[in-house]
Amino acid sequence: MKIHAEFRTEFLPQTERFAAWQEVTNGLIPAVTRPEHPDEFQASVRMVALGDVQVTSLAFSPLESYRSPKLIRRHDPGQLAVWISLSGGAEFDLTSGSCLVHEGEMLFYSSSQPFRVLNRNPVQGLVVQLPADLLPASKAAASLFGTSVPGRAGLGALLTRYLVDLVRHAEHYRTPDVPRLSTVTVDLLTAFLHGQHLTDSRPAPETRQRVLRLRIHDFVRRRIDDPELSPQVIAAAHGISVRALYRLYENEGLSLAGWIRHRRLEHCRHDLADPRQAHRTIQSVAFRRGFTDAAHFSRVFRSAYGMSPKDYRKLHA
Repeated sequence: MKIHAEFRTEFLPQTERFAAWQEVTNGLIPAVTRPEHPDEFQASVRMVALGDVQVTSLAFSPLESYRSPKLIRRHDPGQLAVWISLSGGAEFDLTSGSCLVHEGEMLFYSSSQPFRVLNRNPVQGLVVQLPADLLPASKAAASLFGTSVPGRAGLGALLTRYLVDLVRHAEHYRTPDVPRLSTVTVDLLTAFLHGQHLTDSRPAPETRQRVLRLRIHDFVRRRIDDPELSPQVIAAAHGISVRALYRLYENEGLSLAGWIRHRRLEHCRHDLADPRQAHRTIQSVAFRRGFTDAAHFSRVFRSAYGMSPKDYRKLHA
């Protein structure tokens, strides 16, 4: 699975550049964007997708971006973002105030708040975007909204160098690297926020466990159809022991194996009710979703939904 993408406007006709750039960047927090000089617009984008964490390197001509309350009501992905200026400067206008983020500075913001961003000169920077729940120090980040934070020294410099190299060498990463890179990215962001003296303690153990479960859930969702998916594979990908993995789910009311089985059954149930997949045999539906034994699949399906896969398909035909 490819985890990075790259785009440059220089290979397109001038009249198509801005529209193409908008399409490529629609994975960022949604906003209305207008270039200052449409006929002269230039931009480049390089993205790295690490599950729920996305790191994007951007360079673009002068433009204005605006996220309105109406747009937030229409769609709020619940994302936290940090902008790091690598050259030039960008003016951020948030509900908490306005500030100019100079080269070497960073600013935290959220998809849940209106904002306006204006750069009057070409600018280059990085955006890290992730669900707010994934960052243990998200409350500390919220206290920084609307304030530019120095990033030239200490943990800020370390975080910036890491992100620049992460994007620069993206083509060398493989799918098994994603959970580890995601963990390192979140940990460095968390360390940077704690270094701002916004909190006196490390994230509580239950918070760290919740974040780890979120990463594991994302890992499992992306590999749910792989019959080789196992506790050993999951534990190894997240740098923990199988025993520690099982401990994470002791108080969840559902074992890890039970949760994986439930996810697979839900996929199968959806497939069996889909008329576009009526040509598939029940066995092929089960095998496609990670089950390896037809009789076992039939038993667990009946136990979960009160009828056999065959009867369920007839009912929804």
